[in-house]
Amino acid sequence: MKIALFDGIVETHVASSLERALAAAGHTVLNTGKVGHGYKFATGPAQLHVLNSTLDKVIDFRPDVIFVFRPASLPMPLLERAKRTGARLVAWLSDDPVLWDLSYGPVVESYDVVLHCGTARVLDFYESMFGRPTGINFPFWTDQTAFPYVFGSQPRESDAMFLGNVHDEVRRTRYFDLGSLTSSVRIHGSVGRDYYRIGGGFLDSDEEVVEAGARTGLAINIPQYFRDHQGLETWFDGLDKLGFFQYPSRVIQYAAMGIPIVSVVPDAEDLASFPEIICVDSITQLDSTIQSLLASSSLEELSRSTHDRFLRNYSAAARVMALESVLSDDSWQDLDATERSLWFTQFDAVDAGREKAEPIRSAEAAVPQESIEVKGTTKARSIAVLGVGFRRVTSTSSVAMRALQTLGHNVVALDLAQYKSVLVPDPNNEFKFVVNAAKFIQSVKELPELLVISGLDCGITQAGRDELLAAGVRLAVIGAEHAKGGEKVKRLASRVDYLGVLNETVAAGLVSDGFESVEHLPHLVDHSFRMATERVREREQRVVVAGKRRLHFNKQAAAFRDLADWPSLELFIEESPAEFNDLGLLAAALKSTVVVAPFDASIPGPLPSEALPFAMASGSLVVVPRGVGTMNICPAGIASVSVRERGELAMKLARLASSNASTTRILAAARTVVLGPLNAEMRFEGLLERIFASEATSSTVQQIVSDIDIVEPAVSWVLGHDRRSVLVTHERIKGKGTDLIATVAHSVSEESAGLYKLTVSVGGSVAYTEVLKTSPVTRNLRVHVPKNQKTPEVSFAILPASKSLKVRPASFPSAEISNLEWVGSLENVNSLVAVSTSPWGAGSGISSH
Repeated sequence: MKIALFDGIVETHVASSLERALAAAGHTVLNTGKVGHGYKFATGPAQLHVLNSTLDKVIDFRPDVIFVFRPASLPMPLLERAKRTGARLVAWLSDDPVLWDLSYGPVVESYDVVLHCGTARVLDFYESMFGRPTGINFPFWTDQTAFPYVFGSQPRESDAMFLGNVHDEVRRTRYFDLGSLTSSVRIHGSVGRDYYRIGGGFLDSDEEVVEAGARTGLAINIPQYFRDHQGLETWFDGLDKLGFFQYPSRVIQYAAMGIPIVSVVPDAEDLASFPEIICVDSITQLDSTIQSLLASSSLEELSRSTHDRFLRNYSAAARVMALESVLSDDSWQDLDATERSLWFTQFDAVDAGREKAEPIRSAEAAVPQESIEVKGTTKARSIAVLGVGFRRVTSTSSVAMRALQTLGHNVVALDLAQYKSVLVPDPNNEFKFVVNAAKFIQSVKELPELLVISGLDCGITQAGRDELLAAGVRLAVIGAEHAKGGEKVKRLASRVDYLGVLNETVAAGLVSDGFESVEHLPHLVDHSFRMATERVREREQRVVVAGKRRLHFNKQAAAFRDLADWPSLELFIEESPAEFNDLGLLAAALKSTVVVAPFDASIPGPLPSEALPFAMASGSLVVVPRGVGTMNICPAGIASVSVRERGELAMKLARLASSNASTTRILAAARTVVLGPLNAEMRFEGLLERIFASEATSSTVQQIVSDIDIVEPAVSWVLGHDRRSVLVTHERIKGKGTDLIATVAHSVSEESAGLYKLTVSVGGSVAYTEVLKTSPVTRNLRVHVPKNQKTPEVSFAILPASKSLKVRPASFPSAEISNLEWVGSLENVNSLVAVSTSPWGAGSGISSH
């Protein structure tokens, strides 16, 4: 089957493990990842836009099944869209029944299959509300890829661990219960005020959970009782009578790691489907049970049996078996609530051969090595970088210069200090400056093929854009510090060949709006610095703080107080010019045991500072503050250590220091990011490919017409969803210019008639446009290219007639461009012209404008 997993929950391993298990079972899977948030139906325009765009991808996938992880992310209009696909809709209610009033109850009747998370009491409640059985119990799951077996593999840090938050109205009682134990306990979650000093640090990744799990003897589960929701938005009459969350995600994670589990529950019968869990009825009994189990000679055996139960009934592979069954057999509807609460236990992944009855332990991570190979470019480009900060080796301008030079291009630096006249105040007061194209053309000795504007609040008018294009200059803007989208940024995106945005959220919004020139381009690190770090032989045993300015660090410093006794060095861009102005000095300074990288609070967001990629490239352990800015360029707990509370960093560093495997893992992940998404050479090569992609498309035509005027009739180009445009170039015919004659035949369905347009551009400026209807299906065009064009470029494209149109591959028009012929231009015509000769025009008359 083709199965789409729509949205996700905070525990992203749940959807990822299901995706892996479905693929292993032979299904084709689309996993959208986590896109929504909150437990109420989405209403905001921005949020609905993202969800609609994600649903577009799901619809284009043409799934047989849509598995919805968060019903609140499919409010009724979107749910109706999903139903019209004909796919079977499956809802998984992971917070059952707490969200009954808010987003679960209203949609139960709209789904083909409902998967609950709860005991017989929960299933009976739904049956009483709808007068029929609504679904079966489908508890949390995971797999050994996310959580391998690690029990007893590291020295113990505590007698027992607890995964979860203990600082809000519903969960705070847990903290004082755990603090009352005589057994040593480590809480891994949001702790708040830690009176008993039992906080073990927030675990930012599955990998950190595994590393903490390897250092404990037992795992504690104190479930969330529904009665504690009284007075909260989630409360409804009767919620307290439904008990507690039967199997929270932490229980399944414990089991996957092979950690024996002790759960505080009033009735052990509620956990009868997991008999290996040791149940106690009070906190007092919990304390004595922990000590008894730790002293028992059968603890290792309990670990193995717990893990075996996970593999058989609580693994992702077991859930796939259950999903396959519920989609093909509705006999569960004849069962009572108790039978439906145990229904999932009939699926044994080990007996079915989908899981091996043996633990999989964590694999050693290998640190990727620097590859000095640089792709040979097909053509050395002439590029000018206009910006500031060229002396500072970490600046966007400096990194761009070095990376482009390493790639073999001819690059010149245009320091704003010497080229102030190129920028003028924005007449529309949107940007600080706009490019004065005429001044730029006059100021440079040789016009570049590409102008890169770096790190400036700078825009360009449409007239300026046209002037640059007429002179053969493409335009890219990078290092853009836009805190939000909006019309200002959209206009910039529509007038440049490439827009690299530092803020990932802003970039994603523009891309979803159809701006194909936009990309998230964070601060990068280049090959020259990576090589400089290799030349530094010794790694200093110290802590280095590297950021923009000390003020930013002081605002974030509470989390870093654990390092107060370490030898330290502070490097701030605005206060340490010597190191930041020399690659060798910076490499020597950053090659230390630990680098603390505070975020740049001067950038709205705030966002990671330009020093962060260099810190990661130094091979040091990088520490960042939690909850500040976007973290995707240095994933917390994976490629960096993330902290917020005092004492948290000391514990995390101690764990890393006691395990070579753990240290290697995080350094390897950081290296992978540095050589991948933060690799300046790789990213700039991609940037150039995007900007000059049309040349590759037209290379065949270029070769055919390089010395002759007529293209063979057999040559044709097909436009469609996968190739929406084609550009044809030719060496200018001497004289008054060059015209291009072409035949365009299109195919437009009734569904898409009037929604798309054919556009013909010369040098980037529109020469002809027409909204496509079902007829006529053919037109012959003659497009004039003015003689001031250095290299004639004519592009044909099919575009949405409206930016609000949701483009769908199935309904996208197609067009064939054929009979291409370059001819000498008509005399005395110096402006852009589209000439229609047939089948609808008035003969061969010329319209000029």
